[in-house]
Amino acid sequence: MNLKWLPNALTLARCVFALLCFWGVIRALGAQDAIDLGLTQDIPADEQARRVAIQQLWYQFALFAFLAGALTDFLDGWLARKLDAHSRFGVWLDPIADKLLVGLALLGLAMIFKTWLVYIPAAAIIARDIFMTWLRTTPKGKAVVDPSNLAKWKTGFEMAAIIGLMLPLAVIPQTAVSQHAAQTNMAELLAVLLVGMLWIAAILSVWTGWRYMKAAARSNP
Repeated sequence: MNLKWLPNALTLARCVFALLCFWGVIRALGAQDAIDLGLTQDIPADEQARRVAIQQLWYQFALFAFLAGALTDFLDGWLARKLDAHSRFGVWLDPIADKLLVGLALLGLAMIFKTWLVYIPAAAIIARDIFMTWLRTTPKGKAVVDPSNLAKWKTGFEMAAIIGLMLPLAVIPQTAVSQHAAQTNMAELLAVLLVGMLWIAAILSVWTGWRYMKAAARSNP
C-alpha cells in the first residue's frame, strides 16, 4: 500500500486544527459574555456553574486542537523521511501550516488576555511569519539556507508559551482561581514567566527574520 500521501494529509490536518483552535477560543469568549451577563442577573447558581463549565470545555477544545496540530508537525516530517515522501506541495504547505497554527493561537491569546504585553509579541511573531512566508516564495528567498539553530529555539519558546498560557484556562475555572489569593499570586507569577517566554520568542523571531533577509539580499540565484 502506498502511504506517501500521509505526510501531506497530516500537514492539511494541521491547518484544520489551527482553525479549530481559534474557533474554540471564540466559543470560549462567547461563553464569557454569558458568564458576565449572569453576574448582573438573578440566575440560579447551577446555571452560572454550567456556563463556567461550558467555557472551560471550549478552552480544553482549543488546547487539544493546538496540541494535535503541534503533533502533526512532528509526525509529517518523520513520515516524510520514513516513507521518502517528499513533494513540492508538501514543501510549500508545511511552513504555511506551521505559521497558521501558531498565528491563530497567538491571535486567540491576544483576544483572551487583552493586554499590550501579549499584543506586541504576538503581532511581531505573526508579522514576521507572514513576511518570511512571502520572502521564501521569491527567488532570493528560495536560495537561502539558514543553518542557525535560533529558529528552533524560537519555535520552542513559542510552543511553550502558547501551551503554558492556554493550559490554566483549560484546567482551572477562572472563578476558582479568583477565590484564593495564594492561587491568584501563583497564577500571576506563572503568567509573567510565560509572557516573558513569548517576548523571547518574538525577539528571536525578529532576529532570525532579519538574518534571513540579509542572507537573501546577499544571495545570487
